[in-house]
Amino acid sequence: MNRNLYRLCLVMVIAAAVVSGIFYYRFIQKKEMTPKEGTFVWQEMRGVERI
Repeated sequence: MNRNLYRLCLVMVIAAAVVSGIFYYRFIQKKEMTPKEGTFVWQEMRGVERI
């Protein structure tokens, strides 16, 4: 395998990883960020001064 073909394959693998990462974030990760039904719990910290 000559050097140019090796570089082309490496660039294609990196490009595929970037495109699949963007696809995963835009279509799958954003759907999971929406809040689901649940109970909001307020935790009060005692003995800590707030500035």
